[in-house]
Amino acid sequence: MLRRLIVVTTLAGSISVAAAISLATPALAKGPSQASITGPGLAHAIIVSGSGEPGQQGKLALLAGQTGLFTVMFGADASVPPQTPPVLRAPPPKASLGPRYTVIYTVPGVIPRPGEQYGRIRQDIYPDAVGGPVIYTSPGQDGFGGPLTVTGWLRASPGLTRTLAQLGVPSRPRTQATPQTSPRTAPSAAAHQASSRSLTWLIAAAAALGGAALWRHHRKPAIAHDTEPRTSGTAHGSA
Repeated sequence: MLRRLIVVTTLAGSISVAAAISLATPALAKGPSQASITGPGLAHAIIVSGSGEPGQQGKLALLAGQTGLFTVMFGADASVPPQTPPVLRAPPPKASLGPRYTVIYTVPGVIPRPGEQYGRIRQDIYPDAVGGPVIYTSPGQDGFGGPLTVTGWLRASPGLTRTLAQLGVPSRPRTQATPQTSPRTAPSAAAHQASSRSLTWLIAAAAALGGAALWRHHRKPAIAHDTEPRTSGTAHGSA
């Protein structure tokens, strides 16, 4: 009886440990091992390696959290707060997105494609989008044991832009449009002054032309008067 009780207890303990390990696996040691970033302004891909598990302090884990990688793999409830980007209900207008960068995560355990050793998950990043950076994860990609849990558009925090800048992605501040106000004002004033000067010259030119025309008008009768006597004189002589 005692031996049977020991066997049952051992089996129950083994099942509990196995269940605990299987439940903890999605949350632990399920992050990327590498990220590759490409896009405009980059002569070559930026490679980010290190520890990419959720909750880690490295750049890779931070980038994965800010782009919503854990959200797309495990769902919103499995992500690490406060790095859970909200899902956008509608796609943002293309004109508001700005430059597109692509990050490809290498994630051990994700279903690999034919010819690949490890699975990869691709996301498109728009760090300069109006209202804050946004991320797009295309559907049809595989995660752990099946399709990704969340796909589509996510709104990221401004911290993603800072992280990308630290990694070497060119920064395009949205405040570039503000200094243009001052140069526009200066040319406007200069243009107004130039227009005033042009108008003054036009008035002066018009006055000069008017004076010349008046002078010619007064001189024409005199010339005609001088011509008539010469003509009559010639006729008298011939007579």
